[in-house]
Amino acid sequence: MKYLCLLFIILFLKISAQTEIKGLVWSENKQAVSRANVILTDSQDNIITFVFSDKDGSFLLNTDKFGNFNLNISAMGYFSKKFPVSIIKRGESKNFKTIILETDKVKEIKEVVISRTSPIKIKKDTIEYSAKNFSNGTEQNVEDLLKKLPGITVLSDGKIKFGNKEVSRVMIENDDLFERGYQTLTQNMPSKPLDKVQVLKNYSKNKLLKNIEASESIALNLTLKEDAKGKWFGNVLLASTSYKEDMRQGKLNLMNFTKRQKIYFLLNANNLGLNEMKGVEYLTNPSSDNDVENVGTNINTLSIINLHQKNFQFDDKRTNFNNDKLVSLNYIYNFKTDWKLKFVTIFNEIENRNYINSFYKFNFNGLDFINSEDKIWKQNNRNIVGKVELSKDFKNNSNLQFYNKVSSLNENNNNIFLFNEQLNNQIGKNELFANENRLTYTKKIDSSKALVAVARYIFQNRPYDFTDENDVFSQILNNPDAQKINQIIDSKMNFGGLKLSYLKKYAEEHSLELQLGNEFRKDFLSSNLHIFNSNNEAISFDKSEFINHTDYVQNNVFAQIKYNKKVKNWSYGFTILNQMIHSDLNQNKQNGFYVSPLANIGYQNRKIGNFNLNAGRKFSTVSINDVYTNYIYQGNRNFKQSNVNFAVLQDCNLGFSYNVGEQMSQYLNFNINFFKSGDYLSNNMIVNPNYTFNQTILVKNNSNLSASLELRKYLKPIRSRLSILSSYMQSGYENSVNNQPLIKTKFINWKAAFEMKSGWTKFINYECGYEWAFNTISSKVNSNKYIDQKGFLNLYFTINSQFRIESLVEYYKFGNTAQKTTQFWDIKANYTLKKYNMSIFIQGNNLLNSNSIQRYSINNISESLYTQRLLPRHIVLGINKNF
Repeated sequence: MKYLCLLFIILFLKISAQTEIKGLVWSENKQAVSRANVILTDSQDNIITFVFSDKDGSFLLNTDKFGNFNLNISAMGYFSKKFPVSIIKRGESKNFKTIILETDKVKEIKEVVISRTSPIKIKKDTIEYSAKNFSNGTEQNVEDLLKKLPGITVLSDGKIKFGNKEVSRVMIENDDLFERGYQTLTQNMPSKPLDKVQVLKNYSKNKLLKNIEASESIALNLTLKEDAKGKWFGNVLLASTSYKEDMRQGKLNLMNFTKRQKIYFLLNANNLGLNEMKGVEYLTNPSSDNDVENVGTNINTLSIINLHQKNFQFDDKRTNFNNDKLVSLNYIYNFKTDWKLKFVTIFNEIENRNYINSFYKFNFNGLDFINSEDKIWKQNNRNIVGKVELSKDFKNNSNLQFYNKVSSLNENNNNIFLFNEQLNNQIGKNELFANENRLTYTKKIDSSKALVAVARYIFQNRPYDFTDENDVFSQILNNPDAQKINQIIDSKMNFGGLKLSYLKKYAEEHSLELQLGNEFRKDFLSSNLHIFNSNNEAISFDKSEFINHTDYVQNNVFAQIKYNKKVKNWSYGFTILNQMIHSDLNQNKQNGFYVSPLANIGYQNRKIGNFNLNAGRKFSTVSINDVYTNYIYQGNRNFKQSNVNFAVLQDCNLGFSYNVGEQMSQYLNFNINFFKSGDYLSNNMIVNPNYTFNQTILVKNNSNLSASLELRKYLKPIRSRLSILSSYMQSGYENSVNNQPLIKTKFINWKAAFEMKSGWTKFINYECGYEWAFNTISSKVNSNKYIDQKGFLNLYFTINSQFRIESLVEYYKFGNTAQKTTQFWDIKANYTLKKYNMSIFIQGNNLLNSNSIQRYSINNISESLYTQRLLPRHIVLGINKNF
C-alpha cells in the first residue's frame, strides 16, 4: 500500500507542475458566459487541450507543452476570439482576466467543431464524432472504428468505456435494439454505413425523464449516412481450417434501419472456440438495473449446483472446444400513433468441452493427503428466449411500457473424471423455464417533476436430475456395493414487486427523488438422493440428512429518499433507505426494521482536481442457497448444507476518489475504499481424502481494503498514450476445518501495470502492456507469496488501403513454482477487394502451439496446481463479403 501512495504523490506533483491558463468569459453587458468553448491549439491548429467555461464564466486549462500557441474562445451567439500564448517554462500561470465576447446578431452557432482534421462536435450533453475522419478503410465492424475514437476504450469482452464510465447502451438512430448486449451489434455491424458516433452523457432511457432524473449513465448513438437508411445491408463471413482440423465458422448479418422500422438478423455457427452467447447472455438473466423504472435489483437466475466448469483465465478462443449455433432476430417498429413495438428472439445451441488436470495437496492438523484428478467437462445447451416490449407515448406527457420475456434452457452434461486413476462418470440434466413481466407508467407533471410507477413479476422453475458413478457412499455407508449416486432437485421462485417514484428537479444540479414500494419473493427447494449398486439396484439407507424441503418467503416494504445538490464547486447528496423485512423460513417467522443511509460530498476544481468522499451502510438477506439445512450433493465429491437460519447481513463502506487533468491529454485517477461486514457467510469444511462436506456458517466481522491508481499521459512526440495502472486489495476472512476453531487468514494482492497505445498513424500502430500481480496469503496454518505475470504486444500494419496485417502476442506466468510460461502468437492478414466490397483473410491462431497452461493457487489449508488443455495451432482461411 505504501508503494501505491508514493506513486500517487509523485504523479500528483507531476501534474500539479503544469502551466495553467485561466480567465473569465463575459458578454458585452457584463454577464457570465457559461459553457463557452476554450481551446488551446498549436501553430498548425492541432488541438492541445480544451475545456468549457463554468457558470460564472471562469475557465482553467492545464498543459505541460512549451512554445507558441493560440487560445480560441467561442460560444453560441457570439463572435469568436483568438489570443496568442507563449509558454517558455513549466509551472507558470497565464491569466487573461476578463475576456469580453461581442454578440453575433446575424449568425447563431448551433454547435462547435473543435478540430479541423478530426472533427468532434460538442453540444450540452453530447459529444459527436464524424466517422469518416477516424476511418482509414481497414475497419471490419463498428468496434474497429470505436477503438480509434479519442476518449473511448473497448475492453477485451467487447464492453465499451467512455473515460472511466462503462457505456450502458449502444443505439441506432436513437433506438435501442440490444440493450446491455450491444457487443452483438458493435462486433458484427459493418462500419461503412456510419455517419456519426454520438456519446450521450447523463442519458435517460425514458425520454420523459430527461433533465429530471439525476442520471450519470453513458450511451452511444450511431447515426447512418442518408444513402444507408431504408436499405438492406450486412455481411457474410465464411471461414475454415484444413480438412484434417475440421474447424469452421459461418456468419450472416442482415439489417435494415429506417426512422420507423429497424431489423437486425444474425445467423452464426462455429467450432473455432468463439462464444456465440456473449452478446445475448443478458437475455437469460433478470434485469438488475437500479433505476426508477425497475423494481427488484438483487434477483439472479436460480442456480443450486453447477455441473460444468468453464475457463475464466483467457478468452474463449484459447480453451473453448465448442460447436455453437446462434440465430437472433431483433425488431423495432415505431407506429404513427406513438406506439412502439420491440421484439427480440434467440435460438442457441452450444456444445462445450473443457479439459483440466489438477493436483491437490491438503495438510492440516495431522491430516495430510494428495489427490490427482483428470477431468473432461462436456456440456450441451439449448437456449430459447423471446422478449416483447410494447410502449405508448400519450399527448399529456405520459407513457406506458409493457415488457414480457420467456426463456427456456435445456442443459445436458456428460462428464468423465479420473480421481486418483479411478473412473468417475457424471451424467446430468437440468432445465430452466423463466417468465418475466414488467409494466411501467411515467407521468411528466411539468418540466421539473415526474411520477413513475412500476410493477414486476418473475417466475422461475429449475429442476436437476444427475447421476454420479463413484465410491463416495461406499465409504460413507461402509457398503462396497454403493457405486452410484442419483440426485433429483426441484427449485422454484416467484417474485412480485411494486414501486412508486416521485422525481423533482429544482435546478440543473439540484434534485430530489422519493420512492415507496414492496418486494415479495417466495422460494421453494426440494432435493432427494438415491444410491444404487453397479447393477442399478437401489440400496436402502438412512437418507434423512440428504433430503431437503425448504419454503422461504421474504417480504420487503421500503421507502427511500435521494437528494443531490451542487453549490459552486461543492456537491453533496444523501440516500436513506428504510426497510421493513418479513421472513418465513419453514414456518419460522421474523420481522425487522432497517435503515440504510448513504452520504457523499464532492469538490471540483480544474486546477487542483476533483474530490469525492462517500460513506454508507446497507442490509441484505441470505438467499435460498444459504438456508437449506440438509446436504445437497454438488457433484465432484462435494456435499453442501447450511447451519444458517434467516439472517440480515450488515455491510458498511467508506470511499474516497480523486481525479485531475483532462482525459484526452493527461489524467490521474485515484480511488480507495474500505468495506466492513458485521456478519458474513463463511464455511466449515469437513475434509476426507475422498470427499468433502461443506457447511455454511455465519461469522462476525470481516473487512476489505481496496485502492486503485490510473495515470494517462498522451506523448505527442510518438503520438501514443501511456497508462500507468496500479491496484491494492487486502481482505481477511475466517473459516473452520473439521470443526476446529476458526482460522484467521489475510490475503493481499498488489498489481502494477503499464499500457501504451499508439494514436492510429497511417502505417503502423501498436498496443502493449505488462502486469505484475504480487499475492500474499498468511494464517497460523499456512503462509505463502507468489507472483503472477502477464503481458501483450499487438502490432497493426497498414501496408496500403487494401492490405492490413495484425500480429498479437500474449505472455503468461503464474506463481513461483517451476511451471512453464505460456505464450500465444496470432497473426491475421486481411486483403480488401474494394471493387467487390469484400475481403479475404488468413489467420493463424496459437502459432507457437502452446498445448496447455498451468495455474497455481493456495489457501490456508491446501495448494493446487491446475493444467488446462488449449486449442491447438490452426490456420483459418476466410472471406468476408459486405453488401
